[in-house]
Amino acid sequence: MRRIRSYFALMFVVPLAACFDAELSINFPDEDRAEATMVIVASPEFYAMATTGEESFCEGEETMNEAGDHVCTETVSGTIDEVVNNPDIGEGMTIERRVGGLIYVAFDLGELTEEISPPEEDGTEEMIEMMRAAFEGHAITLNLSGEEVLETNGTISEDGTTATYEIPLSITLDGSAELPESFNALIRPGG
Repeated sequence: MRRIRSYFALMFVVPLAACFDAELSINFPDEDRAEATMVIVASPEFYAMATTGEESFCEGEETMNEAGDHVCTETVSGTIDEVVNNPDIGEGMTIERRVGGLIYVAFDLGELTEEISPPEEDGTEEMIEMMRAAFEGHAITLNLSGEEVLETNGTISEDGTTATYEIPLSITLDGSAELPESFNALIRPGG
């Protein structure tokens, strides 16, 4: 999640064009393994800003969609510990193994927006409203899946196998945004 956090700060550098979407999906096929996929879709303007520094935009497969957006897909699989220790995937994530082979996963949501706040300048109200319109429909989505989701503070899919939590990008404009402390789920691995 390190990469996603760094993108938040860029949104205020090119606020009207700094749009991106990020989706992190982690599947637990068994008690010991995890498969994670992170997909980041960035507007051309955001991509230009994200690639001006030393860090590359994408460490996985980079493509371009029909709208001209840059799409980065990074896939990591291995033991649960290997996935958690990957800084792009596991930063801010805690995993506990529970009785009966269950897995409890928690994402620290406070870390995502901890140091992010809108600029405080003259004309800020008008700028924030324009930014809110630009950010509309863009989000960070977290998905946790296995054979069954037993508990979550997110949304459970109709088939009961995936817990989802969506964080709208506009939340960064609200200063003291109200997010739960974490997005968490208790999962029976498999499937």
